[in-house]
Amino acid sequence: MTITTKFPKGLSIGGKKGGDTDISGVVAFARASFDPTSSSQIELFTLPKGAIPMYAISYGGATGGSSPTVDVGTTGDDDGIANELDADGNAMAVTGALLNTQITADTTYYGKVGASAATGGTTSVAIAYVMADV
Repeated sequence: MTITTKFPKGLSIGGKKGGDTDISGVVAFARASFDPTSSSQIELFTLPKGAIPMYAISYGGATGGSSPTVDVGTTGDDDGIANELDADGNAMAVTGALLNTQITADTTYYGKVGASAATGGTTSVAIAYVMADV
């Protein structure tokens, strides 16, 4: 799924009237659910050029297995956003290699089973991101 909400003049909070100083970007979340047993990457969503992924959240949903995990990333780095993210409980990943770096082109993110597989269910995840000027 491609993120399609657009704000032609940008969206920010705070700052001085008529100025660009002290303005904070709005944190957005791209959310998806997927099969936590799949060893093949499953397309979750695409973030637009200029997005800066900050962290990933798992809302759980996987069933079975012993402490099941999932990976979230790109085709080039399949766990670059979240490596071994808890698939059956609430968790947050803040140290992925692809986090806190502005993306330079629309980028599709994928999810797949981690090192410890679930036996069923559906895992829900979200990536928090801000938009930089591009």
